[in-house]
Amino acid sequence: MKKTLQCAFFLAGMASLPATAHVGYGGRDFGTFDNTYTTSTRIDQAVTGNYGWMDGTDADYGDSHKLRAYRFTLLESANINLTFEQATSQVTDHRGNISTSHLGLLPGFSLYQGLAHIAPMKADHDSANISLSNRPVNAEGSFRALTDWSIGNDPGDLNGTSVPASLSFFKYIGHAYDGSGFGSDGAPDGKVSHTFMNLAAGDYSVFVGGADYFAQDIANPNLQSKYGVTGTLIAGAVPEPETYAMLLAGLALMGTALRRRLPRNTV
Repeated sequence: MKKTLQCAFFLAGMASLPATAHVGYGGRDFGTFDNTYTTSTRIDQAVTGNYGWMDGTDADYGDSHKLRAYRFTLLESANINLTFEQATSQVTDHRGNISTSHLGLLPGFSLYQGLAHIAPMKADHDSANISLSNRPVNAEGSFRALTDWSIGNDPGDLNGTSVPASLSFFKYIGHAYDGSGFGSDGAPDGKVSHTFMNLAAGDYSVFVGGADYFAQDIANPNLQSKYGVTGTLIAGAVPEPETYAMLLAGLALMGTALRRRLPRNTV
């Protein structure tokens, strides 16, 4: 499927802006969950451009600056449903400027096991030397939408001790994207949802961006527009096999009891 998507959405002459941003989870941590039914929603987020996720499906990788990273932690195995949809958001940039994002996002996302570096470690970014040395020359960035990938940080200092640069690794779990093309959800309505069954305990990252490959045309007046997105996670229990057996046995007993209580027809 990876090759099919890459071929279907490759278009000569498309260009992305240089990768400059750092990967972080600020305001996008869904939380920590066990197998109890729980919901978590994150609002007032936005992505730059309407193509960042889809750009990660082609041969020259994608710019992580065009996505937003979310995270969550599972204490035990659970079913996880993820939904991302277009929204108007109050977005604050790194200078503290507040603006309202656009509607119109065609969201796509990929789920990975693993986390990017978080404080006090330096944040990962596409233009770090270690990132550049671990991807093909002339790639647009490090992001891969349909397979495992890695991105790294710069050397740092932790309490007076030098810390070398290192890579963060993301193990691909699955993806979903809004649209009408091959592999999409079939309904380009600004919303996409997918359930991942029986995820193991651990840390997870979700990278979200636009799924309109053609929106990266440099002639697009909305090339750098901010598109609002709301994300929702629903965690639910994963029943054990014996739980299913007990449930079926209980239903059978209820059926038997009900039949015994029904009055018999008399002639």
